[in-house]
Amino acid sequence: MRTWLKILLCVVVAVAAALAVLPARWLIALLPAQWPLAVVDASGTLWRGSALLALGFPEARSTLPTPVEWQTKWAGGPLVEIRHPWLDGPLSLRLQTNGLLMSGRTLKLPASTLAQLGAPFNTLRPTGELRLKWPSLRLNGRIPAGEILDAEWSNAGTALSLLRPIGHYRVRLTGDAGSAVSLALSTLSGPLTMEGTGRWTARAGFSFKGVARPASNASPEARAALQSTLSALGRRSGDDSILQIGR
Repeated sequence: MRTWLKILLCVVVAVAAALAVLPARWLIALLPAQWPLAVVDASGTLWRGSALLALGFPEARSTLPTPVEWQTKWAGGPLVEIRHPWLDGPLSLRLQTNGLLMSGRTLKLPASTLAQLGAPFNTLRPTGELRLKWPSLRLNGRIPAGEILDAEWSNAGTALSLLRPIGHYRVRLTGDAGSAVSLALSTLSGPLTMEGTGRWTARAGFSFKGVARPASNASPEARAALQSTLSALGRRSGDDSILQIGR
């Protein structure tokens, strides 16, 4: 009996030692190949390390200049803290019995990173600043109810127009009854207005309908400067550009 206990103890110690030094590079293989986010290099361990991330799909990815850093702690339970200069503070992921609790944070990044996500952003080649803000969210396989994300694109510009800025825009995502996500696009200011609504469900996927058009007070010069951008955004209908994804 004592022999079996010794063997079991040795196995437990060996497993614990192996887990403690699991290389961070294993993260490279964890993300699906077709995701618009990839780990291109990593150092350290799964519990404390850093990694360079790349945005975009496999055929057109761009590596972020600064690595993401993380470390695992024990603070009333397992906790992972993630740090990056674009975050306004450490992002915490706390494992609890009813899911993973993610802390609320604000992420600021250049709008040019959107070009790595493909059409229509790779055609527009946006400029300006993005601000993504989210509250504390519980991730447990169900869509959180209420506000999920508030995103703003300020000092917005595009390589298709010399007009700067073309506007200031907001996108809000809200969870609906745990089974759907609703999206609302609105314009806060600028000569190009965009508005629309969308919805995502696991069954139907994502659909969006909206319209982009010159603002009512836009000058003739501004309207002329926006024509290439409007044509790239969607199907034209007079001065309007119809924004549509899905049904």
